[in-house]
Amino acid sequence: NASAAEFVKQWYQRRVRANNLRMDVQIFGKIKDHDFHMIKMAVDTLDRTHHGAMKLSVNELTDTDWESFLNEKKTEIRGEVWGFKTGTMAFVEGELIGNGDDFMRWAKDKFGLIDFRPPAFYEALSNQAYKGYLENPDREFVYVDFSHDKRPMGRVIFELYKDIVPDTVKNFISLLTSKSDNKKYASTLMHRVVKNGWVQGGDFVNGSGANSESFEGGKFSDENYAIKHSHRGVIGMANDGPHTNGSQFYITFAPAPWMDQKYVAFGRLIEGMTVLDDIENVETYNERPKRPLTIQDCGLLKSAM
Repeated sequence: NASAAEFVKQWYQRRVRANNLRMDVQIFGKIKDHDFHMIKMAVDTLDRTHHGAMKLSVNELTDTDWESFLNEKKTEIRGEVWGFKTGTMAFVEGELIGNGDDFMRWAKDKFGLIDFRPPAFYEALSNQAYKGYLENPDREFVYVDFSHDKRPMGRVIFELYKDIVPDTVKNFISLLTSKSDNKKYASTLMHRVVKNGWVQGGDFVNGSGANSESFEGGKFSDENYAIKHSHRGVIGMANDGPHTNGSQFYITFAPAPWMDQKYVAFGRLIEGMTVLDDIENVETYNERPKRPLTIQDCGLLKSAM
């Protein structure tokens, strides 16, 4: 329409004067969010119909990464995002446009863009994108279902860096998927909860925290310290000193740089941050849960899908 054409004309004139002919569009969103893929498609359409006018930056985020990003933006932008509930955020020329619906209204108003694709189309795109993420051959993806006092708490999903610490990941997965009654993580206790610190478990002998044996038996060496404890949700091997890794592991509740050269981290939480919140807040006595905090079930994610 005339107003859209005039907007594009004026915009081009401004950008030509600035020696920069492309509109900067940034999209941040959860890989599984339908609106995220809707905006990606809309920007691609605008770019093609307006002859390369868009400089697109796409940031696909896991659930955990999205929460970290949103908290960062709440500090940076403050009031504009405090009530943000969806899983997608769009910026044009550095200014917040809003979520998927906000962006589509902006695109319609400025460019006359109308999207006739059904929601099922974007659902299929999001499912395909997430499936592709989980098929990364350099990583393993596992799930752990927790219960507290025999009541289900929910599921967490970890991305494990088998390309960086293959032996450590192999030991963890072996214990995670084991069917042996006396050497497996399933049905074992998380024996220690340190608020603002970490949760610890993996003693499959009696759950006291006194025992830690690898799947092959005995201890194994610290593989490397390449993965840093830079954020909440890092998973790593607990030890009694250098090269004493066994079965016990921890999940951090906060960044812990002091751990970086002492403990081998091997993965990160990508889904289930609210479950981790609930774990951190269980009642404890001397850092032990007052009621049983248990690994109800666990395994490779692809086996559970």
